[in-house]
Amino acid sequence: MGKVIPFKLRENKVVEPRVIGHRISFYTDEEIDITLLSLNMFGFAEKRYTLEVLRGLDPLYIRSCLCKLRSSNLISSLARRTISMIIDNMEEIRDANV
Repeated sequence: MGKVIPFKLRENKVVEPRVIGHRISFYTDEEIDITLLSLNMFGFAEKRYTLEVLRGLDPLYIRSCLCKLRSSNLISSLARRTISMIIDNMEEIRDANV
């Protein structure tokens, strides 16, 4: 008889649900004000962002504007902490049908 070659058993791969989108939750008026400030300062389009427009924007676009404002020297340390809280509270929306 020949030698038996051992094969690794297949591991069951855990399939993670795919990301559908992102969600930002605002808890205070200060968070909304800082977000609108970042959008009006660092937004791509030359238009005025308001609370009504904020609802329809892509959360990743909002996050990029917040990161640019956080890295600038235009705001206080308290505002930087608020921006960090907004970014930390961002959630991924995942597909439940996987």
